[in-house]
Amino acid sequence: QYGGKEVLDRAIPAVLERSSAAREVLFDVKEAEVLVQEKTSSKLLCRYPYPTISCVGRCVASSNLFAFCVAISPESPDGSTFDCLVFASSSEQECEEIIKRIAAGFKHTEWFV
Repeated sequence: QYGGKEVLDRAIPAVLERSSAAREVLFDVKEAEVLVQEKTSSKLLCRYPYPTISCVGRCVASSNLFAFCVAISPESPDGSTFDCLVFASSSEQECEEIIKRIAAGFKHTEWFV
């Protein structure tokens, strides 16, 4: 139920253990949101506005894995619950670039919220 970056060390391995078959996706970091599309068809799989993303970070064990947590029930009286989404990039440099762009998106959306 907590979506801070401290959970990523436990959440990433947990997601990888439970995960179903991996899918190739296109990851598009926009000014106000993150879009994930199916690579083969470009079908939009999910859209996450920055205010719903609680944290982003890398996996310590593998330099090309990164994840972010998203609030899935922010209006719940019991408090928000979060999903952790894990992605593998093609390189450590690409991974760092994506994380930096998402972090910059947090700052950009301060003006939208």
